[in-house]
Amino acid sequence: MAMKVLGSGAEATIFLDEEKGVKRVIKERVPKAYRLPQLDEELRRTRTRREANILRKLPIPGPRLFETDDRSRIAMEFVEGMQVKKLLDKDASIARLIGERLARLHDADIIHGDLTTSNMIMRERELLFIDFGLSFTSKEVEDKAVDIHLFRQALESKHFRVQERAYEEFLRGYGSSRHAPRVLDRLKLVERRGRNKAKW
Repeated sequence: MAMKVLGSGAEATIFLDEEKGVKRVIKERVPKAYRLPQLDEELRRTRTRREANILRKLPIPGPRLFETDDRSRIAMEFVEGMQVKKLLDKDASIARLIGERLARLHDADIIHGDLTTSNMIMRERELLFIDFGLSFTSKEVEDKAVDIHLFRQALESKHFRVQERAYEEFLRGYGSSRHAPRVLDRLKLVERRGRNKAKW
């Protein structure tokens, strides 16, 4: 089976490949002509290694890492299932599971960085996070609060009909994090800053 392009973003091209009956996602970070070649190579290498390392130590369900060249290419499991963006409006209670998953991620000091319902898959009754291309490790309460802030913005943008109920469910799930009180307290400051910027 020839590789099929699944998508292309600002940073990488995503392919679907099948080897010995196993579907794999191949993520290739492409060179950027506007960057100095040496800088471009270093950035692609650093980001590829960081993403691979996070996939190796995920404390929650997510795509298995198969291999990486440590330069620009990652091969990982193709996660079958339904995107949560197609399900949440019909069942806002899914957001509680999202909160529980993020709590475990943050307790392992992993920041997702792009927490939208497009990057979540329901496989039978199991919720998986995908696309860790912008992820990084951090112990900072601020980074964890920003992760939640971005998720809340995604609810407001894509799931406005159920956003209040979904966010309440999310908070119930996230409450299982040992960092929850501090992170949610910092979140108030993050959101206040966001509102102030919007006024300008």
